[in-house]
Amino acid sequence: MGYFAKLAASWKQRLAAATIAVTMAALPVSLLAQTIEGVTLGSVDTVPKLSSTPQKTETVAGYTTNQYRLPNGVEFSVTLELSSSRIVSLQQSWSGSEAGPSAGFGDFRFGETSLSDIRSRTSSNGLLYEKIPPVAANSSGSVEFSAFYDVAATANVVRFITSIGQEALGNLRQRYGDKAYDKVGSSAVLRSLTISTKDYLERATGAARVLDTGYAPLTWAPSLATTNVVEQSISLARIKPSQLPVSRVYEGPQNIPDFNGRDSNFSRYRTGITNAMTGGPTFAGEYSVIQIGCGSGCSFAYVANSRTGEVFDAPVGGQKNLSLKLKYELRSKLLISQWGDYDANKCFLQFFSFDDGSWTELIKREVGSLDACAKEVGSNIK
Repeated sequence: MGYFAKLAASWKQRLAAATIAVTMAALPVSLLAQTIEGVTLGSVDTVPKLSSTPQKTETVAGYTTNQYRLPNGVEFSVTLELSSSRIVSLQQSWSGSEAGPSAGFGDFRFGETSLSDIRSRTSSNGLLYEKIPPVAANSSGSVEFSAFYDVAATANVVRFITSIGQEALGNLRQRYGDKAYDKVGSSAVLRSLTISTKDYLERATGAARVLDTGYAPLTWAPSLATTNVVEQSISLARIKPSQLPVSRVYEGPQNIPDFNGRDSNFSRYRTGITNAMTGGPTFAGEYSVIQIGCGSGCSFAYVANSRTGEVFDAPVGGQKNLSLKLKYELRSKLLISQWGDYDANKCFLQFFSFDDGSWTELIKREVGSLDACAKEVGSNIK
């Protein structure tokens, strides 16, 4: 049996043996309707609350789906039934490489909450619609897992999609061999949450479904992401160089790096580094900041100690941090970087503290599309 087939078989073996045709009457709709981003499932069109224009609109078979990109990077879709203007589906998706924002349900977070976390919270693997595979591989080599749950006291169904990347999956297979499929639960993380009315969902999936042993409907929990709202309101301008002062400024002779010994890893750029140090320290009391080009929009960054000659890598630079701009002061340990993620079409500000050769990330904030990176750093600090 193939690897992905084993993943699916392992999931199905935990399900009840019988396929259940859903003939039950609709559950009563709760007075506490499900709401995400100020949009309520089942209500008439409340999309204007988003105060933005859809990036894409698609109309198929009597339904219109509006797609938005929220300021926190989440892709948000709202599907309306044209005949009634009733909202029948809400979907949030996250494709970031790091832990993301709240998923709009309880304490679940995109890129962080695992498949095992979901199963533990719900006490089951959920239910399976026969037309939707529980496990699917996509073109990037990652594997996705779908878990459906009825929402208690409503006629709605929530779908969680978790995924594990190709590299992480390869590591599991190398470590556990044929038993790797038993270990994916803790590595597959939440990528998408969709909540739909049951009638809309079953137009595509059909009504026949399989329930896990011990299955029970999920009780909807409002998002607990209140702290995120407060955090996002903090002004970057409140982080000042004067908050990270140095105790002294070096005024002695310039000492060149030992490119044949201790600093040999940087010998390829010896000319650029040496030239940048000739004017004396410019950062953190005794360091020079050096940027050396590595192609279109690309630069490597280093700091070199005028007192000892020692060279250190900066925490940003290269192909991952294009259009890199750095802001710093002689009498402060604060380094502010601005750079673009070209694949995601985003511009970021990232703040670091430098202490005795070690970098500490203070905060990272998206400041707009790549166009924002054309501005000077100070223009994006608000």
